[in-house]
Amino acid sequence: MSDQTRRAGVLLYGPPASGKDTVTAALAQHDQRYRQFERLKVGAGKAASYRMGTTEQLAKLEATGDVVYANSRYGNTYVVDQPGLDAAFEAGVPVVHLGQVDGVRALLDGYQAEWLSVLLWCPREVTADRSAGRGDGDTPARLAAWEATQADLDANPGFRFDLVIRTDTVPSGQAAEQIVQALASRGRRLLMVDFDDTLIDRLSAVSAWVSGYCSGHGLAPEVKERMLDAMCIRTDLSTFESLRSELGLLESAAELWARYEPELAASVKPFPGVVEALTAVRDAGHQVVVVTNGGAQIQHAKLRASGISDVVDAVCISEEIGVRKPGHGIFEAAAASVGRNLSQGGWMIGDNADLDIVGGRNAGLRTIWISHGRDWPGGAEPDFIARTAIEAFAHVVGGAR
Repeated sequence: MSDQTRRAGVLLYGPPASGKDTVTAALAQHDQRYRQFERLKVGAGKAASYRMGTTEQLAKLEATGDVVYANSRYGNTYVVDQPGLDAAFEAGVPVVHLGQVDGVRALLDGYQAEWLSVLLWCPREVTADRSAGRGDGDTPARLAAWEATQADLDANPGFRFDLVIRTDTVPSGQAAEQIVQALASRGRRLLMVDFDDTLIDRLSAVSAWVSGYCSGHGLAPEVKERMLDAMCIRTDLSTFESLRSELGLLESAAELWARYEPELAASVKPFPGVVEALTAVRDAGHQVVVVTNGGAQIQHAKLRASGISDVVDAVCISEEIGVRKPGHGIFEAAAASVGRNLSQGGWMIGDNADLDIVGGRNAGLRTIWISHGRDWPGGAEPDFIARTAIEAFAHVVGGAR
């Protein structure tokens, strides 16, 4: 581990028999600095993998504010404490086993480190088979705990783990490799960001083009309104074919498109401060990929004209990828364009609730909706709502989870 990752740790969450012990052992085999964190246990019973403590010790930790997280089960209290974590980080890379989403949140929020949160998952029948296969005498209790874990996840639908691993299909060694790779990249965040009306003011440019066209041709205000309505979200050759047929425009659709494409590209402007903000994001070591629907030629022209292409790591355009947002494939391609995969997590930032937020969430990404002062339209909410892209970048780069 480098100095930059010395304060990095792993939070393993999952139901009984999901492989927390096995994956931890595989991590230690990969690098002996990975060590299971021994929680303080106040009570009786099994002492292995715990630091046995007293009620007096617990009271002292509570009095000094050194309890990061505690939960009670089976008549015992299990404690993740500040002094214990300090010592664990001094010794290596702690791997903390947790059974509650609240516990994961408590460490993410209550102890400053570069934590990687990992959900190890297996179906209920796998827990039953594994428990019986290793001769557990309390299989029914473990199945009840599996059901409690499922209920815990259901009760926290908005929580996103950095990494999700199905241990019934992924061997422990491969799971450990995924964790090591993901932890190594935790300091470099992947930001996927929409282009039109997120980084550039496309709507203003389209409005200006429609106004100029209608004024130059002496067209009525209602024609202008209809053109703008048709072109405000997406414009391509087929849009002009429909408008020409409906409104009786003199030029052919091909002539209209040939004029519109270069004129719009030349007129688009980034929102104030966006280019400087993107430069700062990349200077801080983060990766930025523009993920946009649209035609390749016009989108590339707009990217060049606005200066955005010079300050991002990669661009994924739907026409080139063959998949439009909110399709999963375009997000996969965006991650791959900078040498990553979706299992390593990242953020999707954009102004469209369906394309950017729903699409990003379905791809396993954290999401930020650019509101431009609008109210959220409803449905599963993004992880954060920002008024502008600059505010969104600040939220992510500032260490938000």
